[in-house]
Amino acid sequence: MITPAHARIPPISQVEPIPVEPIGRTGFERAREPANRSLGVNLAWMVAGTVWNGFCQWAMLIVMAKLGTIEMVGAYTLGLAIATPILMFSCLNLRSIFVTDQQGVFRFHEYFVLRLGMLAVSVVGASAAGMLEGDRPELVFFIAAITTAKALDYVSDMFYALLQREENMRAMALSMILKGTLGLAAMAAAVVARGSLSSIGVALVIASGLVLVFFDVPVSLNLLQLKFVRALRECALQIKVMLRGRRRAARRLLALAWSGAPLGLVVMLVSLNLNIPRYFVERSFGMREQGIFSSILNLMAAGSVAVGALGQCVTPRLAKYFASGDRAAFRRLLWLLTGISVSLGVAGFLAAALFGREILTLAYRPEFATRQDVLIWLMAASGALYLGSMMGVAVTAVRCFAPQLPLFALSAVTTTVACFLLVPTMGMRGAAAAIFISSIVQSAGGALLLRYACRRSRIAAIAA
Repeated sequence: MITPAHARIPPISQVEPIPVEPIGRTGFERAREPANRSLGVNLAWMVAGTVWNGFCQWAMLIVMAKLGTIEMVGAYTLGLAIATPILMFSCLNLRSIFVTDQQGVFRFHEYFVLRLGMLAVSVVGASAAGMLEGDRPELVFFIAAITTAKALDYVSDMFYALLQREENMRAMALSMILKGTLGLAAMAAAVVARGSLSSIGVALVIASGLVLVFFDVPVSLNLLQLKFVRALRECALQIKVMLRGRRRAARRLLALAWSGAPLGLVVMLVSLNLNIPRYFVERSFGMREQGIFSSILNLMAAGSVAVGALGQCVTPRLAKYFASGDRAAFRRLLWLLTGISVSLGVAGFLAAALFGREILTLAYRPEFATRQDVLIWLMAASGALYLGSMMGVAVTAVRCFAPQLPLFALSAVTTTVACFLLVPTMGMRGAAAAIFISSIVQSAGGALLLRYACRRSRIAAIAA
C-alpha cells in the first residue's frame, strides 16, 4: 500500500510560515470540488481536442512522407521512440495522482516542483541515449530537441491537471488544438524551408513553448482567479517555505515520487510496448522499413486518441463514484467504456480488411499499399489494446497503482519475446503480430486486476 508512506510525513501546511505573510491555503488549492459539468459536454470537448491533436501528430508523418523522404520519417519516429518512454517514466503520472487525490495529501506546488526536476533529468537521459543510438550528429541533436519539446508539453500537462480536477475539459481541448495546429505548421515550414531534422526539432520546441507561455499558464491562473503577479508571489513564498524546511520538503517530494514510481513505470512500459517492435524492425531491416512500419502503426493510434480522450474525461468521475461508494454508477460507466472500446476496434479491423490498400495509398505513398497485411494485424490488435486501456483507466481511478506494474512488465516481456521470435522471419508482419499478442495479455490482465482492486476495497469497507 502507498498511503501509509504518505501518513508518516506531516503535511506541508504544518511548516512554520515565514514571518512576512502566512501562506495558509494557496490559490492553487482553492477549488477542490469538481464543478460537476456535463459528462457529455466534457467528452465532446476532449474528443475534439485529442482527435485534432492526434490528427496533427499523424499529419506530421504525412508531411515528411510526401515532402521529405521515408528515411526522414524513420529518423523522426526513432527519435520519438527513444524520447517518449524516458519522458513518460520521469513524469511519474503525477497528473493522475493529483486528479484522484480526493484528500489533498500533497499540494500542487509539490507536484509541479517534482515534475520540473524529473523532466530536466529526462532531457539529459534521452540525449545520452541518442548519443549511443545515433551515428549522426544531426540525429543526436534532433533527439535532444524533440525531448525538450515533449518536456514542455509535460509542463503543460501539470496545468492540465488543474483543469481536469475541475472537469474543465474545454480549456484542455483548446490547448491541445492550438498545440497540434502550431506544431504541424511549424514542422511543415521547417521541412519546406530547410528539410532537416535539426530544423524540425527547433520548430517543435518553439511551438510547444509558445502554447505553454501564452495559453496554458494564463488560462490555468484565470480558472483559479489568480493574477500572474500574485501567482509568482505565491510560488516565491512556497519556495521559501520549502527551503526553510528542506529536509521535510525533501521527504515529502520523495514520498510523492515513490507514490508515482509504479505508475511512471507502468506508462513507460506501455510506451515501450509499442516502441519495442520499432526497435526490432530498425535493427533488422533498417531506417526505411522502420519508417514504413511506424507510419502504419500510427493509423492504429487514431482509435487510441479517442480512447485516451474518453479516459481522461471519465477518470475524475470514476474516482468520485468509487470514493463515494456508488458502485452501481461506477459499473454503468465502466460498461459504457468497454462497449465503446470494442466497437472502435471492430470498426478499425473492418476498415483495414476492406479498404486497407486505398487507405495506405491515400495517406502516404503507393509503396505503402503493399503492406496491407501489417495494417490488418495492427487493427486486430487495436480492439484488445483499447479495452486494456480502459481497464487501466478504471484501475487508476480506484487508486490501485503498484499492482499495475507486474501486468505491464509481463506485457512488455511478451512483446519482446514475440518480436525476437517473429520479426526475423516475418518482418513487419511479425512485429504487428507481437503487438496483437501482448494486447490480449494486457486486456485480460487489466480485467483481473480491476476485479482484484474492487474486491480488496469491499473487504476493507466490511472490516471498517
